[in-house]
Amino acid sequence: MRNWLKRMYRETDLGFELLFPLVRLRDYFARERWRSDKASIDRQFLETFGRPMNWEEPRTLNEKLNWMKVYYRDQRLRDAADKVAVRDLVRERVGEEYLIPLLGVWDRVRDIDWEGLPDEFVMKVNHGSGQNWVVRDKAREDFAKVRRTFREWMAISHYASSREWTYQGLKPRILAEQLLLDDEGAIPMDYKFHCFGGRAECVQVDLDRATAHKRNFYSLDWELLPFVWTEWWGEEEPKWPNGKAVERPGKLAEMIEIAEVLAEGFPLARIDLYYCRGRVFFGEVTFFHGGGFERFEPGEYDLMYGEMVPLPERSC
Repeated sequence: MRNWLKRMYRETDLGFELLFPLVRLRDYFARERWRSDKASIDRQFLETFGRPMNWEEPRTLNEKLNWMKVYYRDQRLRDAADKVAVRDLVRERVGEEYLIPLLGVWDRVRDIDWEGLPDEFVMKVNHGSGQNWVVRDKAREDFAKVRRTFREWMAISHYASSREWTYQGLKPRILAEQLLLDDEGAIPMDYKFHCFGGRAECVQVDLDRATAHKRNFYSLDWELLPFVWTEWWGEEEPKWPNGKAVERPGKLAEMIEIAEVLAEGFPLARIDLYYCRGRVFFGEVTFFHGGGFERFEPGEYDLMYGEMVPLPERSC
């Protein structure tokens, strides 16, 4: 019965219309949206790290991430978290040439100009993370399924799950971008530059996401760093352990420079960049990596990177 309802919800318009209100209600209770931000973070932090959140004197990176979710507000962060609005920041700070060509922006699913899009593209929502739909051959896509998926994605509150205020109140929109492909026709790897106090300190590379997800961290000299920073299966098993060695990307120095220019003025920021066919492209900005609930092992790196983050003045 449960599987039948799932198929009905995801594969038919009628099922979506009938069941979507129940899905929203389930989401409300699952995310405990009646709790205050601080109470919700307290519970999640204790479950993740096995100790109470330090609100008075946050020292580790994850403590500071969560402190800023409650006590720090800056409209520039909300603008940069919006995948449409952030294009202005990139254009002003580093130039139009680093932006992936934009094919369209729509406020409603029914407004998507499907006929006007090319055969290959990427479609995503502006107000979250991970909701990307890659189209390799438009003629073979089930547009009804795409429409249902984006209606669901448009309704998701990414603020609710980990209380990242940068997503709170963002007007949901849909955008389509040119599909980046390398010389072998594959989607290029992205490089996530973790910047603290405006300086890039390490680079995250995620591998084999569709099969056996792995994650490596590198120094700016491209040496593999001896830690994991990940969600966990229980206490001992990292969800995304280290993977195979990744070749140093071309134009690494340029990528570091771009990341630091984009991160300037922010206490911390993760700047995602692509290197494709000899060019660097901007991906997105994230301010609360992992929602502040991914654990380091060894834990000393949580403290080491936390000491690099200048705690801003409390603004709320």
